[in-house]
Amino acid sequence: MDKLILKAKKRTVFGKKNKALREKGFIPAILYGKKTETLPLEMKSQDFNNIYKKSGDTNIIDLVFEDQGKEQVKNVLVQDVSNHFLNGSPMHVDFYEVEMNKLIKAHIPVVFIGESPAVNKGGVLIKSMNEIEVEALPKDLPHEIPVDISVLTDFDQTIYVHDIKFSSEVKVLVEENTPIASVSEPISEEELEKELGEDKSVEEVEVVGEDKEEKEGEVEETKKEPKEEKEEGKDDSSK
Repeated sequence: MDKLILKAKKRTVFGKKNKALREKGFIPAILYGKKTETLPLEMKSQDFNNIYKKSGDTNIIDLVFEDQGKEQVKNVLVQDVSNHFLNGSPMHVDFYEVEMNKLIKAHIPVVFIGESPAVNKGGVLIKSMNEIEVEALPKDLPHEIPVDISVLTDFDQTIYVHDIKFSSEVKVLVEENTPIASVSEPISEEELEKELGEDKSVEEVEVVGEDKEEKEGEVEETKKEPKEEKEEGKDDSSK
């Protein structure tokens, strides 16, 4: 992958004043690390969105900004993104400066690819993991972990962590016999009725639900009648 370069500049506004910053199309951010003094920054919203689509939380970004008249380039990971609770747009970003020669731990997202013949036969795909924790040098961290479910050709088959091929530079920190995905056989009507109880069929359960709704409707109507009578009585006395 090509280098991911994001330009920023030192931020001079804080707190509630960040609202005006966002309205101008910028995102407030901070940079920190084990050997890095916390530094407030800001960047164009569009620039960050474009880079973050490619980097996610696991790819190194070259963060470029000017400090004390000199251009600084920091190797960073996106540590955290605070999003707007309504539209999901980024409101604040935390960047963590990494030491390129030191191992780091990260949770890498699992991406399921392909089609499972067992699922096409009516099976149910069960996804047991959506991320896998690994340890590697920052430059060797995978962006994502593809899991091909086309190998699930029959019911009750399972893909385990040990079935996934990782780079030799990446150490997996999850037990190798941990299941990632499997396909279970669809439950039959007989088995469903057995779970519900021998004396109840699926149709009977649906009918019971309908009867309950009807009774609740009758109770609501009964509760409304005294109110209507009271209102009528009130009208009579006022005449």
